[in-house]
Amino acid sequence: MKTELWNEGMELLSHTAAEEIRIERLKKQLRHCYENSDYYRRKFDEIGARPQDIKTWEDFHRLPILMTKEEERASQQESLERLGHPFGMHLCVPPEKIIVAKTTGGTTGAPTFSYSFTQHDLQRWNEGLARGYWVAGLRPGDRVLFCFPLCGGWVGSQLNTVLSYMGILSLDMGVELGMERIIEFTKWIRPNVLMATPSFAEAFIEKYQELTGKDIRELGIEKLLLTGEAGVGIPSIREKIERAYGGRWADYMAVCSEAFSGSCLTEEYQGLHDVAMDLSIYSDDLVDPETKAPLEVKDGAIGEGVITSLDREGLPLIKYALGDIIQIFTRRCPCGYPGPGNRFKVIGRFEDRVIIDRVTVYPMAIRDVVTSFYPRVKGAMRIVLAEPPPHVKPPLRIRVEYGPGVQGHQLDELERAIREKIFGMYRVQCVLEFLSPESLGRMTKKTPLFERIYEK
Repeated sequence: MKTELWNEGMELLSHTAAEEIRIERLKKQLRHCYENSDYYRRKFDEIGARPQDIKTWEDFHRLPILMTKEEERASQQESLERLGHPFGMHLCVPPEKIIVAKTTGGTTGAPTFSYSFTQHDLQRWNEGLARGYWVAGLRPGDRVLFCFPLCGGWVGSQLNTVLSYMGILSLDMGVELGMERIIEFTKWIRPNVLMATPSFAEAFIEKYQELTGKDIRELGIEKLLLTGEAGVGIPSIREKIERAYGGRWADYMAVCSEAFSGSCLTEEYQGLHDVAMDLSIYSDDLVDPETKAPLEVKDGAIGEGVITSLDREGLPLIKYALGDIIQIFTRRCPCGYPGPGNRFKVIGRFEDRVIIDRVTVYPMAIRDVVTSFYPRVKGAMRIVLAEPPPHVKPPLRIRVEYGPGVQGHQLDELERAIREKIFGMYRVQCVLEFLSPESLGRMTKKTPLFERIYEK
C-alpha cells in the first residue's frame, strides 16, 4: 500500500514512539492544568495527588474521573457567577485569549463551551481533525456541501473551518435554510462531497426526488462524511444511502473537541481510526460505565471512553467521562492504515441504555436489528418509553415504519421475524407497532430513537 497520510511525521510513528511523546505531553498538560486552573487544582487536592506523581501510564490510569458533563456545566455556571465568563473554572488561560467560542449542541442539557479555542488550540484542532478527514477520503480540490445546523454558537459551524485549512471548498448551508434553497445552491456549486448527519442525508434523498422529480445521484456526490448519530455501522442503512447517492460513506468524530478520528473506506465498517495519539487520549483509557473502575484496553474491550487533552492551552479536558460506550480494536485494520492508534466503534450512550429484566441493551443495537430488514422496513423507528429509563417493564415497545409495497397481511410475519431476531441476539422480549411510511416524520438534524410518552 502506498503511504498517503495528512501528517506522515506523526502518523507513521511506532506505537512505542507515539507513547513516549504522549507521556511527555501528558506530564506537561497536567502541570499546566494544576498551575492555572482552580477547578483542576481543587480536584487534584481532593484526591491527594500532584501532577508530578504521574510518571507512568499505570499512574495515569489509576487516576479517578476528574470531570463529567454535569461537572463541566457546573464549572461554567460557577465561572459565570464568580468571574463573568462562561468558559468554566477549568479555563487555564485569561478569557481574552479565547478567540473561538463554540458550544456543544445541548441535546442532553445546557450547551457547554468545549469547542472554544485559543489561537494555538485552533491550530491543534485543525491539525487533528484534518487527519481524520484525510483517512475518511477528503482531499484538496474537493467541493463540500456542508449541511449541519449553523445557528448560534454550535460547533457545527466550526467543523468546516478545517476544510479551508486543508485547501477544500466548503458550501456552508445550515439545514434551517430549507431544502429548496439548499438544492438551488447545490446545483450551482456541484459539490462532490456531502458532510451532514445521516438523518439529513436520508431526508435529502426523498426531498430531492419530491422537488425536482430526479434521482439525487445526478448531483455527482461521490463522498459522504456523515456523523453525529448512528448509521455507518448499520449495513442496511449504509447500503441504502450509498446506493442512492452512488458514493461511499465514511464517519469521523472529535468528541468534545478531542478524540480526533475518521473511518476508512473499507467495504465493511471497521470503526474509527484514532489518528492523533499526540493530541489526545481516548481509546486507550476505558472505565466501567457503572463503577468508573479502570478496564484493560485490549482487542474487543468494551467500556466508557475517557478523554484527556494533550498540548491544549485554554480548556483542556482531563479524565473526562462523557458517557459514550465504545468498543476497542487493537489489531491492524484491513485498510492498511499504518498509524499507531487503536480503532473504536461507538456502541451507544450510557444514559440511553435500557434495562429489561436485568438485561442491558442500547437503542442503537435495536435499530441495527430493525434496519437489517430493509426494504421491508423504511429504517425509521422509535422505542416507546412509558416510564423514565433505564429500567423498563417488558415487553419493549417499538414503533416501526414498514416499507413501500408491504401489505397488511405480511406484517404479522415481519413482526415475528424482528421479534425473534431481537430476542435471539439480546434476550429481550418486544412488541412492534407498524406505521405507514413517513409517519414518524423526517429529521434534518439528529433523529431521536426514543418516544417518551411519560413526558406527554
